[in-house]
Amino acid sequence: MIIALLAASGIFLTGLQATISAPRDAFRACLKQANAKATGEKVAATAFEAYILGACTAQHDALKSAIVSFNMKNGMARKAASSDAEMTVADYVSSYVDNYKFTAEMNSPKPQANAPAALAPASVPAAAPQPPKQQ
Repeated sequence: MIIALLAASGIFLTGLQATISAPRDAFRACLKQANAKATGEKVAATAFEAYILGACTAQHDALKSAIVSFNMKNGMARKAASSDAEMTVADYVSSYVDNYKFTAEMNSPKPQANAPAALAPASVPAAAPQPPKQQ
């Protein structure tokens, strides 16, 4: 009897977890596509977060909704469930934003520290007369 109860609980929890998996996978796929598109379009690092959020609004909302629903089914209050969902979704976004900013910084042209400075023509002093050699 206990084994059957544990098996049923496991199946139930797996089913609940699956309600989050599809929206999570869709959101991550959208973020990945938006990242590739932003890279191709050379979106500024400071504008990247707004860019991907605009591109993935539907997936963002679906994932947040799924997390809120999952949390509430597990006994969490709506306000706490919503806060948790927002933090979870923000974590996904921030990892892409941080990675994009890092990559943009690494790929930006840098002045070379060891490059010789532009050489200005040096003024050549007039040759000073040599003292006569003593014999």
